[in-house]
Amino acid sequence: MTNPFSSGSNPFEFLLGDLLKMLGSQHGMSSEMARQMAISVANDPPNQPNVDPIDRIKYEELLKIIDIHLRDFTALPSSGSNSRVEVVTRVDWAHRTIADWEKYAKMFQQQVEIGDGSISESQEVPANLDQDANFSQMIQNLSKMVGPSMISMQLGSMVGHLAKVAFGSYEIPVPRIANTAPMIIAYNVDQFAKEWELPLDQVRLWATLHELVMYSIISCKLVSERIESLITRHIQASNTSLKDVQNRLGQLDLNNPETIQEALSDPTGIFGSTQPSENQKNIVTDISTTLAVVEGVASYAIETIGARLLGNSSAISEAFLRRRIERSDGERLSEQFFGIEVSKAWIEKGETFIKGVIERAGEEGVSPIWLRQGAFPTPSELEAPGLWLARLEFDS
Repeated sequence: MTNPFSSGSNPFEFLLGDLLKMLGSQHGMSSEMARQMAISVANDPPNQPNVDPIDRIKYEELLKIIDIHLRDFTALPSSGSNSRVEVVTRVDWAHRTIADWEKYAKMFQQQVEIGDGSISESQEVPANLDQDANFSQMIQNLSKMVGPSMISMQLGSMVGHLAKVAFGSYEIPVPRIANTAPMIIAYNVDQFAKEWELPLDQVRLWATLHELVMYSIISCKLVSERIESLITRHIQASNTSLKDVQNRLGQLDLNNPETIQEALSDPTGIFGSTQPSENQKNIVTDISTTLAVVEGVASYAIETIGARLLGNSSAISEAFLRRRIERSDGERLSEQFFGIEVSKAWIEKGETFIKGVIERAGEEGVSPIWLRQGAFPTPSELEAPGLWLARLEFDS
């Protein structure tokens, strides 16, 4: 094999050597690297202005109106009443989200076998790339050392892309650090209203209502613990390994520098699991079932309260739903990272389930989800709300 890095005319001649030296100074998943990546992606358009103080006041007024309707809404946990919301920029959102989610990246790092045989910081990187053996050894060393940095990049890329489309904290329904206020990205909400030609005040109200409803559900202890447990199990079941990484790096077309650049800038191209294990598939089904219920409760609450506040809200509701199911780059990355996919089919399953429960047992019939350990429906019970209610009655 001809070494494509042996000629000084190739702009990537020293790429691997320099990259190895840089990665040798990294110790574990880098929060700062993830944060810088996220901010770089989220800062689009660049130099976004801070949130206008007048807009903050408007959101505070909306919060007071919504809070009145949430206080006594029996189909939500009592934590549905929340007096805080942070109106932020895309960069602010990305910065805080990295802090909230970096623990999952560290879990993922533990699942990738990068410990044995890695170059230590004190080891020398081969300087002579003229020999194929040296080049192959560098590829192996790169695959061993690149893990933590690529995981940092994947987290940062995911968060940065989500920041460009998210309305608030729960674009992806993952629990946040406890006792922190939900966020609203004012720029994204305003752009959505403009693109869909919808009344700005109504869109702001709807987006705020969505965030507060999701906050009330996901911040509930039993709900957040279940989601976190399922995400943890999904990460622990990952079959990505050092061997997978080495194989993917070895398959790169080394005569085409663009393929190397693309692979290094797209973490999923190297670290994505080639085939999910059966265990992961079962866990993904459990995650989808759990989040279908969360989405079902949220949809019922938002539709009910939204109709009270706005009257005919069908146009906004339809626009929001279409936006949810049009998967962004960040959401595609999150599917691999968290095992979460918010699809129209699962949303509809959750909505049908919650409506079935309420028809049989009233709004109070939903409450075991956040009041009783082990009350979340199984995948089969999601299709049969009467069966779920019967099980809970028998267990009690």
